[in-house]
Amino acid sequence: MKFPQMLLSVLLLVLGLAVLLPAQTAMAQQAGGPGSAGGYGALGGGSSGGGAAPGSTPAPAGDGAAVLRAPLPPELEAYGRISGSDAGVMIDAASERVDVFRQRAERVLSAAPGAGSEILRAIRSSAPGGDPLFFVGLLVFIAILLVIGRAVSSLYAAYVARPIMVSVQRPAPEGIVEKLPVLALRVALTLLGLAIVLLVTLGLGVFFFDRQHVTLRTALVLLGSYAVMVSVDTTWRMIVSPYLPRYRIPRMSDAQAVRMYFWLSGTSAAVVVMIGIQLWLEMVGVSAEVLSLVRVGFGLISTLLLIVLLLTNRDAVTAAILAGRPRRDSGWLVVVASRLWAPVAVLYLAFSWVMASYREIMGLPGVPGIVSGFWIFLISLIVYAIIMFAVERVFIHTRRAAQLNRAAAEARRARAERETEALATAAWEGDESDMDGDGDEEGGGTVVSRPLSQETMPGFRHGMTTFEDLARRAASLLALGISAWLLVRLWVGTEVMEEGSFWNLAGDIVDTVFLGYIFFHAVRIWMDRKIRDEGVYDTPALEPGDEGGAGSAASRLGTLLPLVRSFVLICVFAAVALIVAAQLGVNVAPLFAGAGVVGLAIGFGSQTLVRDILSGMFFLLDDAFRKGEYIDVGEVKGTVEKISLRSFQLRHHLGALNTIPFGEIRHLTNYSRDWVMMKLPLRLTYDTDVDKLRKVIKKLGQELLEHPTEGHKFVQPLKSQGVYMMEDSAMIVRVKFMTRPGDQWTTRKLVYQRIREVFAENGIKFAHREVTVHIPDRVGDKTLTEEEKQAAAGAARRAIEGEEPSGGASLAEAR
Repeated sequence: MKFPQMLLSVLLLVLGLAVLLPAQTAMAQQAGGPGSAGGYGALGGGSSGGGAAPGSTPAPAGDGAAVLRAPLPPELEAYGRISGSDAGVMIDAASERVDVFRQRAERVLSAAPGAGSEILRAIRSSAPGGDPLFFVGLLVFIAILLVIGRAVSSLYAAYVARPIMVSVQRPAPEGIVEKLPVLALRVALTLLGLAIVLLVTLGLGVFFFDRQHVTLRTALVLLGSYAVMVSVDTTWRMIVSPYLPRYRIPRMSDAQAVRMYFWLSGTSAAVVVMIGIQLWLEMVGVSAEVLSLVRVGFGLISTLLLIVLLLTNRDAVTAAILAGRPRRDSGWLVVVASRLWAPVAVLYLAFSWVMASYREIMGLPGVPGIVSGFWIFLISLIVYAIIMFAVERVFIHTRRAAQLNRAAAEARRARAERETEALATAAWEGDESDMDGDGDEEGGGTVVSRPLSQETMPGFRHGMTTFEDLARRAASLLALGISAWLLVRLWVGTEVMEEGSFWNLAGDIVDTVFLGYIFFHAVRIWMDRKIRDEGVYDTPALEPGDEGGAGSAASRLGTLLPLVRSFVLICVFAAVALIVAAQLGVNVAPLFAGAGVVGLAIGFGSQTLVRDILSGMFFLLDDAFRKGEYIDVGEVKGTVEKISLRSFQLRHHLGALNTIPFGEIRHLTNYSRDWVMMKLPLRLTYDTDVDKLRKVIKKLGQELLEHPTEGHKFVQPLKSQGVYMMEDSAMIVRVKFMTRPGDQWTTRKLVYQRIREVFAENGIKFAHREVTVHIPDRVGDKTLTEEEKQAAAGAARRAIEGEEPSGGASLAEAR
């Protein structure tokens, strides 16, 4: 067996498997039983011998040669006779259909050895005078005319097109709004130059072309192929923009753009040339079998070239889909598209070639899947570009305002970071009131303000935080939907969208899901914007060990809105799900009744859950606490980190995270509202001048108000409350000051540090704790016995711990 026949035998096996795929298997036709073998031969186009095929018609005389046309495809009734109407014979009908395909494929295979001679015979019979070199001369003549036309068009390019393009270009265009008009203008100018070339070529050739039909049609095929190649090349230059990087819309490097452009342009030119050759061979009268062989072979070559193109430029296309961002920062739809586009495209190309080859061999109307795929891609791209242009035009002012706000926020953030570093350094150097040096006593330490970044904001994982992002996503989905709709109509037929059909129902469901998706994210973005306006995302982040306060607490609306957001989004999702279920034929009315019964059962069976939900609702309505505030609920205290429907979480300043159901709260103390009064007791010696002490404290309070980092935190200055208590070894003097909640800890450290320094400067001494032990019946300086020492130590210990002596059994008494 020769190599071409072996290759086509493998092709037969692949195409034979595809026989079961076409939608044109008329299994439900009400026709007679299976036809005879002779009928299959008739469907197959007769025997594999030479001569005209049955069903073919001779070409009209005009070029002095008989031209054979392609055989007419079988009627659907014939396939109905093959398949039969009984569903029980579907396997037999498929087998008989494979037999029909085998017979027709054998006929095409039989034409392979003599394909070259057949093509040469057809060319000779069509050429004037029977000289095949006539078409070579015609090709050279058309090429010369095209060169003349391009020379004329170069004057237009130099003096008209180029000055216009230079005048409209900007040094740094931004967005599709500024890039797309320039690219479209370049396409228009290029197509105008192409029109000039064609007009000059036709104008010069009209005086040389003879009146023979084959000459005119050959010239038109050549000029048409040239026009299509230039148009497709112009389209790729607009999309990829290899030599004008600042106007390139897809995100890819210059090297990737140039490589992709060369592959796209070269592959497109090869496909156009092969299509032109097929049209010309059909025009000169090549037999149907040879023409089918050429179409199948050229289709295979085109498919392989396109697959190699896709695999070679896979990284560039993936980068364009991801818009230059890493996958972890992209939405899940974008991630899925970036991973699946290549295998899906390869499968589509392979499927298109298999189906086109099968239909070509069977004599059915062809579906040019590859060419149609290009047009579908181009239409979807145009729709996407138009929508994106409109979106950017609508949001251009919003985007510019957002850019200015972003720049101002970055400047404020940088300034705040510098101030924070200085504050942290000062607090570290001056923190002498922290005895163990770990900075976690009483929630102490510097509060570092870290506004919530975009990456941690709700919705960033969707890749959509603004309505412009949502409009871009909608444009992408709409372009993808148009592509899918056109592909379905291409492969299945125009009648698939009839009322009640599967594809019509699928289209309705997809439309509902699409609208629900857009509405869901529109509500989410609107709610997130309201939450952001309440300052929830800009509140300072607490360092581990901080106890929260007014500076880090959310507003009342900022606390309630996240709960409302979750509830509204769940309702939107449920509504879309019910609409889809109704479209699928599900009776949704009993679902509402069932939901009411289930809710009633849950209410009776889960009284604790209902109590928690209702208690939480009233606590939030009463504004008892907010997110970020430090509260005490009796057994547990900490900063409110998260609020859900039935419980909330408290973070203790030592790190423990406690979850408390609302129904378990008996009383609640909020330490983060309005103001905090901090009172500090000081143990001083009895010889301290109280009036002098009052003056020193008052002067220190005024100095602290001028402190660069802590002065603004005082709501009321440091004051002396005088003598608070008298003890055996010291008098207790108390000072106080008022700050905002959360600021008292760092301020207290500064107050303690400055009091110690000021007291040392003014001779005010701190009193040390002393314990006097009286031992009864002791005479002189007699050395204490071991028993007396132990009794004195026990009495001193009880005095320090505040205990009273038990009975009179003790040998010593502390006074």
